[in-house]
Amino acid sequence: MILRFWGVRGSIPTPGRDTIIVGGNTTCVSLRLDDYICVFDAGTGLRLLGQYLANENSDCWQGSIFLTHYHWDHIQGLPFFAPAFRKENRFRIYGEPRDGIMMEKILSEQMQHPYFPVKIDNLQGLLNFNEIRAGDNLEVLPGVFVRTVRLTHPNGAIGYRVDSPKGSMCIITDHEHPKKGISSKVVDFVKGATVLIHDAQYTPEDKKGLKAGWGHSSWEEAALTARKAQVSKLYLAHHDPENSDADLEAILIKAKKIFPETELAMESSYFQF
Repeated sequence: MILRFWGVRGSIPTPGRDTIIVGGNTTCVSLRLDDYICVFDAGTGLRLLGQYLANENSDCWQGSIFLTHYHWDHIQGLPFFAPAFRKENRFRIYGEPRDGIMMEKILSEQMQHPYFPVKIDNLQGLLNFNEIRAGDNLEVLPGVFVRTVRLTHPNGAIGYRVDSPKGSMCIITDHEHPKKGISSKVVDFVKGATVLIHDAQYTPEDKKGLKAGWGHSSWEEAALTARKAQVSKLYLAHHDPENSDADLEAILIKAKKIFPETELAMESSYFQF
């Protein structure tokens, strides 16, 4: 089982010389279970994952794409995911309905004139669209379960946990903890996980200023969550577009003082269970 990061940035892609080490693509994480691929979020990093899969010698990829929510930085990569254009591939996609509108309709609206020249119907590798809600528990493969939890974010979002015989992985992105303390439901959800990927877009000072209520966590809250939940490893993710590689390295040093087993989520970095 291999966890790999393809996009680690929040809000908007940030290409440039100051972000080249950590990466500038928006959120996309893959978890490979032999020849089955679980993908979490479809930010611009999904294009890189698609290139990687296309370059491997496989006649048919199978997998599931799990969306935390539909803000642009989490869905922009879907129209550029090359494997989805091949009918031989079989990807199931999961997401929440919004205000009575189903996921397929939500996603199709970014792939129509005048916004985009290719319709979602051309993504023949997307086998079906499946509704999922906070609190659901889905078995994607024998012995491999995906659970969900409600997160605090404008327009709503969900977090995911994958449990397998080899280990467990949680992704908590686009979540705002209470003004005082850490969300107990998130701590309970990620408790004992092998790997926790956690939103760390802001500094503690940001959370006390104008960015309070914007639906994100600080690096400090991410580290405290990992410590309280006794996870084995923490990846700080959903990096602020304003933060350079040097800024993030300084944040990492501070976070390690709270939870030593902390790393930065970086494009193409991976963890093997």
